[in-house]
Amino acid sequence: MSSATFTQTRTFAQNLEKQTEQLLSRLSKIQSGGVSVDPSEEETTVTNSILEVFEKREEVVGRLNRLSEADVNMSTSKLQQLQRHKEVLADHKGSFNKIQGRITEERNRNNLLFTIRSDLSAHKQREISSGPDSENNYILDERARVDNANSFADRLLQQAYETRDELFSQRVQLQNAANRVSGTLQNIPGINVLISKINTRRKRDTLIMGFVIAFCIIDYMDPEFNDRIGLLRLRRIEQLNERLKQQLKKDRIPASKAAGLIIENTEETSDPLVPYLWSEFAQRNKFKTHQQMKSGSSAGVCAAQSSNMAY
Repeated sequence: MSSATFTQTRTFAQNLEKQTEQLLSRLSKIQSGGVSVDPSEEETTVTNSILEVFEKREEVVGRLNRLSEADVNMSTSKLQQLQRHKEVLADHKGSFNKIQGRITEERNRNNLLFTIRSDLSAHKQREISSGPDSENNYILDERARVDNANSFADRLLQQAYETRDELFSQRVQLQNAANRVSGTLQNIPGINVLISKINTRRKRDTLIMGFVIAFCIIDYMDPEFNDRIGLLRLRRIEQLNERLKQQLKKDRIPASKAAGLIIENTEETSDPLVPYLWSEFAQRNKFKTHQQMKSGSSAGVCAAQSSNMAY
């Protein structure tokens, strides 16, 4: 039952992720199409929809987390799927914050330009209507503009600080990933050997390629070197030809003739250890004499033993 609930909840989470990607794409198109001074109705609707989807996804991820904690025997694949949903949610939030930051920055720039233009037009109107008696009002307006410029600079600095913090967090994530990889390498001893072999082979291939490239460059640039290489090749070919000539001069017989010679030598040569080749006389065949003496002595021993038994 818990497995079915987990699967259904995960399907709902996947649908929410697809919906979030579509909304982020719409918001990115709005940002690339140009940002007005005030937020448009479409921009407000898309932003609110994204925030609502984020809330739903956080609830779904929390539900999946509770299911994983309740089920002790949950498989590793489901735990990895839960971790993947958390990572995708964090990535989508980061993308949303980046798009919102760019929209805010562009809107602030547009507002600044609009404020400057409106201030210039208002200043011209005041000069036309009031004349030289409005110096105090002009000073107050200049002070307000300076305050606005300072506030805009503060916002830019705040965005720069946020960017720096994000870079620091990314560096921490990269360090954690590197630590995980190093821990995996330490836990599995064969991977270190495999990686060292791969690095050694890559260095070897790099050296070979370097030598080949250097050889080709020298071969192309030095004509005397080409002549020496040609002479070495010629000598090598001559040596090979000489070896072939020596091999051709050797006497050769067919295999059938060689087999016949072996058979003839075997039949003509007497071997004392082979009975049907005892063509020599018994006096000259020492092995046959030894066999006869051995059989005679064994018969005498048997006779002596039988006489003793009879006695």
